Amino acid sequence: MTLDEIRERIDQIDPQIRELLMKRMDCAYHVAEAKYADHSTEVYRADREKTIIEQLSASVPEDRRAQYIAIIRKIMEGSRMYQYGLLYDWNGEETVFLPLLHSLTIPDSCRRVTLTVTRENRPNAMSEVLSMIGDYGYNMEKMELTEENVEAGTVTFSLTVLGSLKDTRMKKLMFQLSEECRAFRILKVSE
Repeated sequence: MTLDEIRERIDQIDPQIRELLMKRMDCAYHVAEAKYADHSTEVYRADREKTIIEQLSASVPEDRRAQYIAIIRKIMEGSRMYQYGLLYDWNGEETVFLPLLHSLTIPDSCRRVTLTVTRENRPNAMSEVLSMIGDYGYNMEKMELTEENVEAGTVTFSLTVLGSLKDTRMKKLMFQLSEECRAFRILKVSE
């Protein structure tokens, strides 16, 4: 096949992928509905995602497995992001976001959010957080490992995210991080 023929084939496949992803997002919507009806905000289930990835990748040739798993993980991340956004909207910020502030106030000129997150110490644990931040449209200014707890199998990082906590997207990001990390705390909001 020529390069043009290969590209034409890819152009035929991409709309099929989009259609399947939209069907998957429809399912994610219904999952969020069921969780909302059960008064649950638990979306992230690392054990379930690990099992699904293992099952889906079992018959994938070794020379493509890592790339395939990366794509599946990204699909799952997008699905979780969508579900958390729906749950945020349906529950309201006073229920899922304001409790995260503790006693902090958000100044009008807020440009940075410093927080601490604790995750399981495993491959991709922190890259998922970084990906999440980027997917919401924000950049990081600083990231520092503050603790590695070998006994608990966790790592804790201090992060400074550039953006305002007045933005709904940032609030949704904080909600998702609070749900997907073993420990989460907004430390400081600054200019």
